[in-house]
Amino acid sequence: MKANELIKLSLEENREYITNAIKGLSKDELSWRPKDHSNSIAFLLWHVARVEDLWINRVLLAGKELYESEDWYKKFGTPAQDSGFGYDVAKLKSWPVPELKLLTEYAAAVRKQTLTYLKSANEKMLDEARDFGWRKGTTGSALSHLVSEVGEHSGQIGYLRGVMRGIEPPPLPPK
Repeated sequence: MKANELIKLSLEENREYITNAIKGLSKDELSWRPKDHSNSIAFLLWHVARVEDLWINRVLLAGKELYESEDWYKKFGTPAQDSGFGYDVAKLKSWPVPELKLLTEYAAAVRKQTLTYLKSANEKMLDEARDFGWRKGTTGSALSHLVSEVGEHSGQIGYLRGVMRGIEPPPLPPK
């Protein structure tokens, strides 16, 4: 298996975890936070898509994020460069919780761009040196970080759902 295929598979598996975790949740459940300084599922959904958008479109493609170039920030009612990094309690409380449909549409648009990028990625590209602005790395280290962060936040989303509703049993295997 090629590295870009492995990255795609990892991101798609995490998307499946997220899709299952948010299935059937109400807006109150999506916006619930266990403590004032905690993130909600809605915030985590938004942040995961923002992180993917940032790493793929701004860092690796050296362009504008879809959030800005396609005016998603206007639909979300946040500044164009807002990604959820460095939020304090006041900022979390004032973050406008969007509808789930908007969150999933933005995430799908970002993922479409990511998959297009991954199709063009090859082994040689993964070793290319990059300056991310806040640290140096390679294309591969950027993609590794993306997969790790998406995995981290999809686990948080699943945990929050479990805190609210408990763990649902896995489906039974076919007979």
